[in-house]
Amino acid sequence: MFRGDIQGLRAVAVLLVALDHAAIEPFHGGFVGVDVFFVISGFLITSLLLAEAVREGRISLIGFYARRARRILPAATVVTLATIAASVFFLSGVDALGAIEDAVWATFFAANIKFASDGTDYFQNEAAPSPLQHYWSLAVEEQFYLVWPLLVLMLCLLVRRTRRRRERPGRGRHAARASDPPAPGAGVTGAAVVLLTVVVVASFAWSVVDTRHDAVPAYFSPLTRAWELGLGALTACLVPALRRLPRLVLGVVSWLGLAGVLVAALTYDPGTLFPGYAAALPVVGTAFLLAGGLVPAPWGPQRLLSVPPMRAVGDWSYSFYLWHWPALIIAGALWGPVSGWSGLVVLGGALAVSAASYQLIENPVRRMRILSARPARGLVLYPAVVVLMLPLMAGAQTVVEKINTTDGDWITTSNFGRHRGDPKPDFSSDPDVALVEASVLAARNGAEIPRGLSPAPLAADQLKPEVGACEYYPGFLDKLCPRGDLSADRTLVLVGDSHARQWIPALDVLAEKYGYKAYYLVRVGCPGADVTPELKVGGPSTSCERFQDWAVDKVEQLEPDVTIVGSESSSNRGYVDDHGDLVDDPDQTLAMFEDGMERSVARLGAHSGRVVYIGDPPATDFQVSVCLSKRDASLRGCMATRDPRSMEMTAAAKAGALRAGADYVDPTKWFCVEDSCPAVIGHFVPRRDLAHITVEYARHLTSALDRELSLRRGAEPARAP
Repeated sequence: MFRGDIQGLRAVAVLLVALDHAAIEPFHGGFVGVDVFFVISGFLITSLLLAEAVREGRISLIGFYARRARRILPAATVVTLATIAASVFFLSGVDALGAIEDAVWATFFAANIKFASDGTDYFQNEAAPSPLQHYWSLAVEEQFYLVWPLLVLMLCLLVRRTRRRRERPGRGRHAARASDPPAPGAGVTGAAVVLLTVVVVASFAWSVVDTRHDAVPAYFSPLTRAWELGLGALTACLVPALRRLPRLVLGVVSWLGLAGVLVAALTYDPGTLFPGYAAALPVVGTAFLLAGGLVPAPWGPQRLLSVPPMRAVGDWSYSFYLWHWPALIIAGALWGPVSGWSGLVVLGGALAVSAASYQLIENPVRRMRILSARPARGLVLYPAVVVLMLPLMAGAQTVVEKINTTDGDWITTSNFGRHRGDPKPDFSSDPDVALVEASVLAARNGAEIPRGLSPAPLAADQLKPEVGACEYYPGFLDKLCPRGDLSADRTLVLVGDSHARQWIPALDVLAEKYGYKAYYLVRVGCPGADVTPELKVGGPSTSCERFQDWAVDKVEQLEPDVTIVGSESSSNRGYVDDHGDLVDDPDQTLAMFEDGMERSVARLGAHSGRVVYIGDPPATDFQVSVCLSKRDASLRGCMATRDPRSMEMTAAAKAGALRAGADYVDPTKWFCVEDSCPAVIGHFVPRRDLAHITVEYARHLTSALDRELSLRRGAEPARAP
């Protein structure tokens, strides 16, 4: 039976999501609209499955998946193709290639797996949002429906087998009377209730645990979201019992449910630990609304949800969900951040396109007789989409790579675009610093982007420093992986986060050269300074505290000749104080970082022959590798400036390290001349994001780091200025 209030509830869900994505206050918790969709989907799909199971005693898997294909694939495929075309022509090459990769994952309904991986990769934290990022929820639904119909079919078979055993001769009191035969699938609903109760409880418990452990992958996981679809399914199973409740009770329950959804949308924000316990408010609220609409009270919210405008938006909700996010991302890339009135304008345009999409794509394909007459034909849509998408994605990638071809000469101290008659600059006697100075001049003189960049801007973020079996994040391993000269009698240890790890390509060479057994005790996201950072989503990183203590214990055991410390200085995350409270005041975090570096160096220095703090290269104000991959890219246009906050944090860490007796290496001169930081140095792209060094440029700096660290026997270490 059609329910207009469910269409209205779909409208509420998609509008909450869209308003949140467009940064329109006060709907900063509008992401809970996705959870509302999950519950609705579980309710409706299970209602259809149970009706078929009870009526027929079985379900048609071919029919089910064919209906899903006709419902989901047409609009999703058109939006994906349109988004890829817009990305190729309007986004940077880096972002366009990312969107193409995401489209492949989305084609196989695995986008949530891809985005969970990206989210847990600390190196990806500065990447722009994918225009197809919202496809993660579609993937979660389809993964659930890959399993749930199979379980319902198994329940049908189990019930049928149980009934046959009861109807054997000699069990007359259990046999069904010929005058009152049961429905073929009678008993399936009861079995489904038991199964769904187990699924809901287990999945919710896992959601709470996994969200506390690592909220980013938990957000995208089908295991943490299964209970949301399952609760909708359980509500569908309980419809006969719910219908018997007094209308007064159902009316009150409905208002409570709507209040739960709206309170979550208005009070939650991106810092809310989600899904976990927090998801219960909108999820249970949606289940209440679905139950209350079975026998709606005249004064219930169902009348508001069923008004024609809400029902119309509900009809368009699937298309609107698909179109609104890429529209916001593309508009933001073209015209700057979208929010407020500009966000409403973009959403209005997306809604108009969605209405057309519903009328011209969704409905015609779903009702196409050639597909609906024989369900097996609908299944052909799955391989057809794959056959269509993969060659088109390969073609789009070729177009992006062709656009990003450059033909300039490599920059040197004699080739930097000098104009005739200009005096020859007085470059530094340090060859690595001189190359930076020449690269700044090349950008100012309008030199072309060099050919054969290392790495290519499109691949700048693909290669990361390799740590072998000792990848201490996201898990925790109590093991060591010696590198360098394994027969050496001297030891070098590197301690810190990804900003320490980025020097491994150079340290590998130096350890071999000067006879050091090297150990890299690095965990991404865990500073070399003795501070506890706030996680990207919810709560202090207590596992970071454990790793820091473990690293000190290992240094105590190894008693290294040299311990090198590196630490991020570009983060805007706060730190957690001794009382467990978040501190995000800039002055206070600066002081905490300085004191934390002093404590860290003192603890490590007690067991080391020498401690060296490598300062963080200054973060830039935009991502140069992305800039270089734009259609109108130039060395002048991609010249970055130093981020002032990162300079303050590095200065604070330097002060703390020097007080504790460490040597200091300042890498700023290898990246910037005063406030100018070139996007290309020689033929190297120095950064893969706002703050991390590319592996290729780190390897190039081996000789420069060699001079600063003075690792050879008997060498006098460089002292901080």
